[in-house]
Amino acid sequence: MSRTHTPVPDPVPGSHCSSCGAPFGEGVSGWPRTCPACGTVAYRNPLPVAVALQPVYDTEGTALVVITRTVAPARGGTALPGGYIDDREDWRRAVVRELREETGIDAASRDVRLADAMSSPDGHLLLFGLLPERPAESLPPFAATDETQERRLLRRPAELAFPLHTLAVRAWFEGRYI
Repeated sequence: MSRTHTPVPDPVPGSHCSSCGAPFGEGVSGWPRTCPACGTVAYRNPLPVAVALQPVYDTEGTALVVITRTVAPARGGTALPGGYIDDREDWRRAVVRELREETGIDAASRDVRLADAMSSPDGHLLLFGLLPERPAESLPPFAATDETQERRLLRRPAELAFPLHTLAVRAWFEGRYI
């Protein structure tokens, strides 16, 4: 007795959640998208990450802006402002968007300069954008967001929530991103 197997067509790429496998459904379109079943946010290409290096100076010297995360991974950890580059978004625009979303600080994408590009062991490409130094007194008041609970100034190299952030901070303080 022979069995015949009717192949099931592969789903349309991006039509199902990569976390739980549930279909996104007809009402979910565009990127990023949120899974209606498990709440995971999916990105069209989650590998490139834009990270902001925002130097700030005051009477105590020059520092970098960092945030305290309220989301996984590294919830509660200190990190540089950053996140995934949206589909078809210029990396410089992503740097200033993430800086604004996570810290309330506005900047112009034309002022972003590539400080470094690093690959993490899990395949993420991090693009570190360096912004011009600005006075601390010019920073807007901080308001907590869904992703950040605190904004502060890092005055010396420190171990951050993500190893590549730690390397970039160390390189900046050593003067390698001039």
